[in-house]
Amino acid sequence: MRYLGVAVLMFGLTGCNSSPQSVKDAANREYAVSSYEQSLEAYQICVAQNPNDQQKCSALARVIDADRKRYEKLPPGL
Repeated sequence: MRYLGVAVLMFGLTGCNSSPQSVKDAANREYAVSSYEQSLEAYQICVAQNPNDQQKCSALARVIDADRKRYEKLPPGL
């Protein structure tokens, strides 16, 4: 689903006289935001399903951290 969103975003921006780099930056931002939101949701579901053994969710916690770092590296103002 996130790939569809990125494709739609890129398609929509190409007709706006945007530079190729700004289109790429916007697509990267959309992908990072979507990835972070999806990984956070997956972690929350895992914790809810395993309230007594959150160790099972530790891999998902690392995914959230990686997605958050990718998001934070994006240039501001996109």
